Amino acid sequence: MTYNLPTAPPKTTDRRSFSGTATTQAEALPPDILAAIVRAAIEVHRDPEVHRQALTREQGERRAIRQRLSR
Repeated sequence: MTYNLPTAPPKTTDRRSFSGTATTQAEALPPDILAAIVRAAIEVHRDPEVHRQALTREQGERRAIRQRLSR
């Protein structure tokens, strides 16, 4: 994906490992576009069944907490 974002040379004071010739700040993207890129990168590695199980467990835990708080 190309977003035609502005670039700048790496700062001479930046000591992080970097082999490129230009940098771009993630904040240059609109928040919804940045969120979509991050979500897509995560979804590739997410197991849908494990996610479903976690949501089911979370629902049960929320129910148990509500019951304890209502006593």
